[in-house]
Amino acid sequence: MKKDWKALWENKAYLISWVLLLFLALGTLKLTSLFLAFNESRISGVQLNDIVLQYLPASDVSTPLFAITWVCILTCLPIALRTPKKSMVVFISILLMANARSLTLYLIPLQPPIDIIPLRDTFLEGSFYDNKVMVRDLFFSGHTANLAIIFFLVDIKWMKIIVGICTFIVAFLLLKQHVHYTIDVVAAPFFAFAAYRIANLLTEKILAFVLAHKEKKVVHPESAIV
Repeated sequence: MKKDWKALWENKAYLISWVLLLFLALGTLKLTSLFLAFNESRISGVQLNDIVLQYLPASDVSTPLFAITWVCILTCLPIALRTPKKSMVVFISILLMANARSLTLYLIPLQPPIDIIPLRDTFLEGSFYDNKVMVRDLFFSGHTANLAIIFFLVDIKWMKIIVGICTFIVAFLLLKQHVHYTIDVVAAPFFAFAAYRIANLLTEKILAFVLAHKEKKVVHPESAIV
């Protein structure tokens, strides 16, 4: 692991790429928070007739939802970020997921379920939601997608199993609170998988470029002019 970070510091193109992706990811999250505030003010959208919600009485499960989601993220994210290459995959995944979600929210405006119990997430309200409780950030589910992407990013088997179970639990609790329609939580893992796969491919291409850039600067003894 130390060798990987040393290689990052020794390769200027690698370091610039890494820092650029970090700031792009953070900037995208900030822009996403602004978009969510705009999205909440929209009045257009349809209300779906969700059969699953009809047979699932609504109840407030904000506390376990909050706890399970953030324990998983805060525990597993350091594992996913432990090498420069893996952290680049995380940064690109964040970029892709945030943009995909903003796009789907804009193109597929939905009215919240009739008997929705707004989800209280202290961390999100204080950081991305501008101290507001969001009810229109529906398709696709951010909570489900976030845990799904963590599932794909972690490479320790026992952690992956736990996160996988927690993803299903969170998806169910979101439906139990009627925060999302069924299609919102079902679609989320597919978007997460697509983001993860594309992030891996882009990371490989970036690394191939920066490593080739470094090799071009190496002067081999046999090529030196005597």
